[in-house]
Amino acid sequence: MTDQKVAPAVDEPEGKQHATKTLDEAAQYLARNAGFEPLSAGEERKMIRKMDWILLPMLFMTATLGAVDKVAISTAAIYGLETDLHLVGQQFSWAGSILSIGVSCMEAIIVPSISLIVAGFYTKTEQPPRNALVFAAASSVFNGFLSWAVGHIPPTAALSIWQYLFLITGSVSTLWSIIAFILLPSAPMDAFFLTPREKYHAVQRLASNKTGITSQKWKWDQAFEAVIDPKTWILFFFNIAINIPNGGLLTFSGIIINNLGFSPVNTSLLNMPTGVMSTLSAFVFSWVAAKWANRRCLVTMLASCVPAVGAILVYTLPRTNIGGQVVGIYLLYTYFGPYVVGISMAQANTAGNTKKTVQYSVLYIGYAVGSLIGPQTFRANQAPEYTGGFVAMLACYCVCVLLMAGYWILAVSLNRRRVDGVDPTRTEEREEDLGEAFADKTDFQQKGKKENRRRTGCFQCKQKHVQCTEEHPRCRRCEVLGLQCVRGLRLTFREDAMQRGLSFGREGVWTKRPFPKTQRKKGVFQGLPLHSYINRWIFLNVTVDDFKPIRASEPSIQLELAPSPTPFTYHPFHTFPETDSYLLDYFIRGISPSCSLSTSHNPYISLVIPLCFTSQTLRNALLAVAANQLCLLGRPQLRQEACHYKDKALQGLQRELSNSLQDEGAVAAVVMLCFQDISDGCSPSWMTHLRGGLKLINCNTSCNLPSLWKFFRMYFVAHDIMSRTAFNDGQGEEADSFQLWSDGDDLEEIDVLMGCSRGLMSLIHRISVLASTRAKILDTRPLTTSEQQSHTIATIELHHALVSLKQTLPGHSDSNSNSLLERNDLERIADIKRLTALLYLTERLGPLRQTLHNNDTFTSQTHLITSIIESISTLPDMATLLWPLFVLGNVKLENEEHRRFVLDRLLGIQKSRNLGSVRRAIEAVKHSFGTKDLGLNSEAEAEADLGFASAGSRSRSRSTGLGGLQGWGQERVRYISLA
Repeated sequence: MTDQKVAPAVDEPEGKQHATKTLDEAAQYLARNAGFEPLSAGEERKMIRKMDWILLPMLFMTATLGAVDKVAISTAAIYGLETDLHLVGQQFSWAGSILSIGVSCMEAIIVPSISLIVAGFYTKTEQPPRNALVFAAASSVFNGFLSWAVGHIPPTAALSIWQYLFLITGSVSTLWSIIAFILLPSAPMDAFFLTPREKYHAVQRLASNKTGITSQKWKWDQAFEAVIDPKTWILFFFNIAINIPNGGLLTFSGIIINNLGFSPVNTSLLNMPTGVMSTLSAFVFSWVAAKWANRRCLVTMLASCVPAVGAILVYTLPRTNIGGQVVGIYLLYTYFGPYVVGISMAQANTAGNTKKTVQYSVLYIGYAVGSLIGPQTFRANQAPEYTGGFVAMLACYCVCVLLMAGYWILAVSLNRRRVDGVDPTRTEEREEDLGEAFADKTDFQQKGKKENRRRTGCFQCKQKHVQCTEEHPRCRRCEVLGLQCVRGLRLTFREDAMQRGLSFGREGVWTKRPFPKTQRKKGVFQGLPLHSYINRWIFLNVTVDDFKPIRASEPSIQLELAPSPTPFTYHPFHTFPETDSYLLDYFIRGISPSCSLSTSHNPYISLVIPLCFTSQTLRNALLAVAANQLCLLGRPQLRQEACHYKDKALQGLQRELSNSLQDEGAVAAVVMLCFQDISDGCSPSWMTHLRGGLKLINCNTSCNLPSLWKFFRMYFVAHDIMSRTAFNDGQGEEADSFQLWSDGDDLEEIDVLMGCSRGLMSLIHRISVLASTRAKILDTRPLTTSEQQSHTIATIELHHALVSLKQTLPGHSDSNSNSLLERNDLERIADIKRLTALLYLTERLGPLRQTLHNNDTFTSQTHLITSIIESISTLPDMATLLWPLFVLGNVKLENEEHRRFVLDRLLGIQKSRNLGSVRRAIEAVKHSFGTKDLGLNSEAEAEADLGFASAGSRSRSRSTGLGGLQGWGQERVRYISLA
């Protein structure tokens, strides 16, 4: 493994070396293990439940047993510890403080480690309830039950009762420490109970935390930042203040209840509900903090008031009021609620592994100091009331409220400063990536993120005029409030005049105030039922009187000019169910326009849509595509409809093929099924549909509808060619353009669906075939001299063909302004893909450094990359740019601005339609960037460039695809559609 990390220092930019060294271990893990299918919502919930059922019990046992030892002294006091050890005056208080110091030194690692583990497995919103469970004060329950059990030991036993208590708790703690050392994972990458796929997504889902997971490198700058960070010291003093009551209660709770007149055994039983109160308060306030977004400080302040009420009750009520005293004592134990919420604030607001470690250690010191001071507030000369102790508790809770108010003000100020430091002109929302989420940067070193106001978002946020964070599948507000997050297009069918506010009476003036009764006329506007007609209604200043039959006394008005109350024509959708009409209309208006680069020539609208009215199978496939697209855009309730229509389309297609009915409708249905699988996530089934579609068009002998069959061939062949550029499967066999295309096809004409000519796609296909053939030979042996010469000649010929390639605009383009803009875009897109093909040729077949024939000189890779990026920057985000961006993302982009540009454009394309092919391409590009940053495969590449690599190393370097990158030929990119 070490030999793969060796790389010449001159080839690695200094900034990249620094970035590589500072990467979190989670980033390195994601870079090495990318390629897993995304988890569905159900699978993610299953993974979280698995962590809850296995990880949380181990953390709970670790935290609880660490606290049982400290609580035991309170019970030992009622079983004769003071008498046996001859403790008088303040000696018992000092004994409690000394025990706290000793146990805290031995168990100092428990609380910081558990905090780091919880922050490394769960998101910010998931942490508070898990903290409540892990740090639940169940130690009092266990200790109370154990104390009740040992209380039945006879006095004639060899040891005192309190000695048995310490022996049992110590033995159990030692045994559990061995189990935890073997089984307890420190990060998702080490979790034995997660599958490799679950480990990958358990790490990836924490990118939104931007706090990292784990890193073995100690960074002094982060340690210094933790010391000078005011948040650290506010939480430090908060931990002291909240744990002074804790230390006093741990030591004196048994004595306080015993002094109310209860026996030692009954005192042990009455002590058990204190743990229940602590655990309940932790759960309640953690749940409130998780549901009430960005209000943890306020929740902590309110939670601190509850034990303050208990201190007031115990201090003011007379000792004879036993019930009131017990209630007050139980309320005192709700201090655990604000303590747990305070811990979650440190987890959520601190980034950087070293800084988190230092801050958690400082907070634990505060915990130990508070536990040390707590017993000293209970003075022996104040027994049994211990007024000083309860007054100190009340004062501490007030200090906690003030400290949390200060923390709140500081956090708001820091957030505002981070937002103000962001460029307000940038409107694209950056998606979390390896560099941001796991770069092991502190919260001060990370840049802020401007969440701009926009008209987009889910309907829930729009309705309340709230800024939507627009995460998929649920935005932050809907996730916190448990709302159904729905976004996308909401189509409303209304009369055009009413929609535009033009038919509000015969006065011709729109007003919000109602007309006076004296001005109302008999024939005011009344809405007409749409029935089956849903085209645009435009009735300006028309009343019901105008629809009455024409009287014979008015012969000058011809009958055929009078409007008819019943339309003569019907919309084609009038016989369809409401859902079908809605989905078909969405496909026509929302999906089809984005599938073609020309508004006047769109085969989906002109050829496929009319065919669906005669083919039930095709119509079901179209409905499945529309429902699936709306589901991807935030309408999850349509998932069932998408599956239903797809199942009906597959059944209909199976019937037609079994009956040898291979007409245009069946082939069009295969196109749309392929379309849906690509949109849904590029599952392997789209390749099955693609192969079937190719067989169908090759078997076709009909001459009917040549334009439609020409569209079918373009769709299937183009997707087949482009998909082969993503994965080197070694199965490509050489075929010339006459085998790919029909005889009458113009190879130079730019196709409006693919944005390039058939001739260019034929050259791309030849490049893939040549690279695949060479890789297949290199898998078994080195190339011979004749094979190398033949390969070089073929590469030069392909390069010359690409340089001299001519691509002409389609003949249906006219000279009006809109078409002129389309023509310019078509020419620019076609040239971008030609330049990308040159870059693809250079990466797959090797650079050509010699002079080519016809005086064509070699174009450098840097020049090609710059030209492609400059041309793409002049175009809007569109799906046809996916292949150029994918190729750019898999070459050696050293410029960080170029990398950011590629990712930003891919994210822009994803936001428009959220296509599965784009999501997979983004995954592959991020993995490519990560492997380059980590220096993977550098030695194999160096050997191959020098020309003395072995057959095996050359095979590994070349057969992987573009640039010899590790993972370019892996299963994770096999089914990406790039057309």
